[in-house]
Amino acid sequence: MLRLPIFFSSRIIAIVLLLCLLLAGCAKQSETANSQQLPAVVAIVNDRPVPTKLYTMYLKNGQAALSLDPNSAEGRTKLEQLREGIVSELIDRALLVQEAERRGFIITPERMQEAERKTIAQFGGDQKYDEYLREHKLTRDEYQDVIRTEIYGAMMREELTKGMTATDDEIRTYYEAHKGDQEFQFPERVTASHILIEARPNLIAQAVGRERNLSGAALDGAVREEMEKRRNHAEELRRKASSGADFAALARASSDDSATKNQGGDLGSFARNSHPRAFDDAAFALKPGAVGDVVQTDFGFHVIKVFKHEMARAQTLEEATPEIRRRIVGEHEAALLSDTLKNLRRNARVRINEPFRFGALRSEFPQS
Repeated sequence: MLRLPIFFSSRIIAIVLLLCLLLAGCAKQSETANSQQLPAVVAIVNDRPVPTKLYTMYLKNGQAALSLDPNSAEGRTKLEQLREGIVSELIDRALLVQEAERRGFIITPERMQEAERKTIAQFGGDQKYDEYLREHKLTRDEYQDVIRTEIYGAMMREELTKGMTATDDEIRTYYEAHKGDQEFQFPERVTASHILIEARPNLIAQAVGRERNLSGAALDGAVREEMEKRRNHAEELRRKASSGADFAALARASSDDSATKNQGGDLGSFARNSHPRAFDDAAFALKPGAVGDVVQTDFGFHVIKVFKHEMARAQTLEEATPEIRRRIVGEHEAALLSDTLKNLRRNARVRINEPFRFGALRSEFPQS
């Protein structure tokens, strides 16, 4: 199970996602053998130590998830980025916990217990949770610090982004700039119902062969006969529906689709590529109120009635507003949280131990 820091700075998560896109998969290799030679502390952040155990845990998880190969040039580059991201994230976590404590945030025993319970459930129960801790040489008390850090992170995020919203002008400006984007287009859709007469040749062959003890050409003929019988049944239902019979009543009485039978065959509204191609082609070719010809798919024979046909169009400002508001607020939150972390790092006393001063950390936190 991959356990990466879930703090809102998300440096490691961003790196992991980037690497997942860039890497085509390298051989797995663990660094646990090297971890025994590392110092016990990664860094001292405002006089508070950051344990190396957490660094090695996240590094092992990230390296396994990304299948990084330290024997290749690319693998070594990506591994160095992952190492830097983990150390940077651990520093941010320590700073945010200290800031939460400075602001007087308190984690109640009940909240701590509930968070630990959820964590154990995410691991798949106590046994798997304890196995994970043993693998990384952690006790439950030590991992509680990880859980506590995540709670403080959530509390800081809630505090910093409280009341954050998007103005009507921001939403309107965003809409005008992005209304042509694919995300703000409604695809062509139809609202339809169907009646299915199940007809799968392989299943029919199994049943007929077993019941009538047939095989070879005799079985093939029996299957064709049964398929034709079921097609004729579908044709009869189509004729009734086309003549004005209640389509929903016909579906409830005759359809073999258990998912829609009791709803009168109602499939709701759907876009293309929602069903087998022959089915969708037939449905999108029908005018509202029409019952189409019987359509055969791998599931059997379908009688389709279309009730509504909506052409593709751009979303209106009103329709797009909830998603646009979510995006703008997300951008505001990310900017504020990033600035908060930059300020905390700028004013912090951070000493990173060797060999953990990777990449840009060497210049950001020079050794005195």
